[in-house]
Amino acid sequence: MIASPRTQRGNALVETALILPLLIGSAIIIADLYNINQARAYMEQSAHTVASTLAMQSRLDKDSLQALTEQSAAPGVLGDYEMVISRVMLDRSMPWKPLYRGNVEGICAQLYTDGQYNGELPEEAPATEDDEAPPSTSLVVVQLCRNSDNLALSSALIAEKDIQTISFARMSYNSIELDDPLSEEVGIKDDDG
Repeated sequence: MIASPRTQRGNALVETALILPLLIGSAIIIADLYNINQARAYMEQSAHTVASTLAMQSRLDKDSLQALTEQSAAPGVLGDYEMVISRVMLDRSMPWKPLYRGNVEGICAQLYTDGQYNGELPEEAPATEDDEAPPSTSLVVVQLCRNSDNLALSSALIAEKDIQTISFARMSYNSIELDDPLSEEVGIKDDDG
């Protein structure tokens, strides 16, 4: 027996009503994943730019650092973020307190305790004898974090709300001269870091 055209139209309407929400949901999830991956790529690029630029400096002042962070991590593109800039020796000691930049506070995990860096490093200090001085090589560590709430159309589906990226760069100079405002901010009295 052949179904009437009216019944066939009803079946097509029911099938469309069942499949359409799945298609819309899939499109939203794909768009969310694209937006989050795009934001993560921009964050990684920004953190790398700041780390590699700071690693090449022998002198740093507050205005230059502010200009660098504003150009590399533009809030118009990146959104609300927190940037933590640290100088870490290979033995994990930190001669400075971290520098904080950005328009949000408290979203980056704290990677240091009592002047010791606790996060991952791309390399460790070589083993030395007790009477040898620790290596004077230091790294610039840039930690960049932002919240992903405004990136996703279906933000309730995303378990991790904060995105974090960390970039490392080996410093070209063993010491870096800081201006007075930055020296105060990092907790050193003299201009030599």
